[in-house]
Amino acid sequence: MKNIINLLRIALFTNKVRLSQTENEKFLAQQALARILADTKGLAMKIGQLYADTEGENAFNQLTKGVEPLPLRQMLPVLNEQLGFSSKKVFTKIDEAVAAASLGQVHFAELKTGEKVALKIRYPNITLAIETELRLAGLLPEIGPAKQWGFDVKSYKINLRKNMLRELDYLSEANRQNEFAKRVQVDGLYTPVIHHDLCREGVLVQSRASGVMIDRIKGWPEPDKKIIGKILLTTLFKSLFIAGEVHGDPHAGNVFYDYDQAGRPIVSLLDYGCTIPVAEYRRMALLKLIIACRLKLAINPLDCFVALGFDADKLSHISGSLPLLCQSLFEPFLLDHPCNLANWELEKNISHLLGEKRWWFRSAGPADLLLLMRAFQGLVQQLRFLQVSLNWWEVLQQAVGENNIKQAMIYEIPVVKVKTTELSTCFSEQATKLKVEVFENGKKCVSVSLPAEAVLELEQIMPNDVAELLRENDEIDLDTMVKNIKQFGLNPQTLFELSNNEKNYKVWLE
Repeated sequence: MKNIINLLRIALFTNKVRLSQTENEKFLAQQALARILADTKGLAMKIGQLYADTEGENAFNQLTKGVEPLPLRQMLPVLNEQLGFSSKKVFTKIDEAVAAASLGQVHFAELKTGEKVALKIRYPNITLAIETELRLAGLLPEIGPAKQWGFDVKSYKINLRKNMLRELDYLSEANRQNEFAKRVQVDGLYTPVIHHDLCREGVLVQSRASGVMIDRIKGWPEPDKKIIGKILLTTLFKSLFIAGEVHGDPHAGNVFYDYDQAGRPIVSLLDYGCTIPVAEYRRMALLKLIIACRLKLAINPLDCFVALGFDADKLSHISGSLPLLCQSLFEPFLLDHPCNLANWELEKNISHLLGEKRWWFRSAGPADLLLLMRAFQGLVQQLRFLQVSLNWWEVLQQAVGENNIKQAMIYEIPVVKVKTTELSTCFSEQATKLKVEVFENGKKCVSVSLPAEAVLELEQIMPNDVAELLRENDEIDLDTMVKNIKQFGLNPQTLFELSNNEKNYKVWLE
């Protein structure tokens, strides 16, 4: 009953956040919602942590650092029951928890061997609470964009249930953490060592990681923060493209930063309850898509997206826009220099390109891709906080190796046959340059070459005299021209030719 009441309160304050008229009103509503999420723990708190990952600085950030824990005296009976014997047989000391998470809380402890460990104990009755919340979530109706654009809500609910129940099993987590440590070897990355003999379904014991959270390292030297950024980026690339198992809970509370004995920065990655398995054909499809977009290969992005699990029929509504969409999605990989993520306005660019049709893309994506997107999003949030610029393409090549790059390039992607509603083009068929030439009295006086994507901002970059000529020309509709490019792609074409008494202008894509 408490959970049901809390879920109703969550719905109420979520609506208040959405309807807030001022930033202060929104923040107060967020604070109230965050308190309820923290009190409810479980699934609700997980959702709050997701808000913290996606909305920057807000009232939900505290949820990533933990909430008020239960007293040790309430957790000891749970620990003893799980162990099957008194904890005093193996622990000489167990401290009160300093913070609590969504499914359990961590206590610092000391084994009789003298080793200092971190002891994670699952909350009493949390399994029943999660089951209740999942049943209630299963009753939620399909409304808003989910209904309008045909989201596969059932698959999202199934994946939510699968992942939450998986996170409740600490034995499974211990095994996955051990495998991650073996398969994802990155200089400067530390994965705590599991004590398998003491782990149970509701108890996990591991070596203690030292360090501070990301908000404490803002003043560290720039070179050290850059090393940390490279460790984080390399870890994601290796886990995704090599190991095929990605850490799916990258919020601030699960990463510690420190220096080793030699004074080198190290990153400790914690909490492997939520990891995302990625099948080889999907990671090869994603890697091939990134490479094809960067190198302008003769590959249709629609085929790669479908191999990733996207719905082909839904993507057919925006098939002509996919090459341009990929340039926004994979912008950091396309640069030949370090990427300043402060300049990467992904949501703005996608909205500018697709408008309302962006929901076709979002609804076409498979439900199990949501956590992988969250992993990328968490990484970007951390790199933005660190304010470090890295060459993503260079780091990717180093992380996956030349052989895997070559393997992805030759990997066979099935060709998709759909009744496309728009022109579908390969990357190689897209123009790479926006060309401008001006002739005065028969002599070329201006020759400019810009990236082809600049055509989307043509009206803003156009000189005043050309803009005036266009306004006087009834045969050229600039808005329609740009709209068609967004819809059908950057196909090589002459955009317009203009003349006045002295000058001739020619603008084209090649």
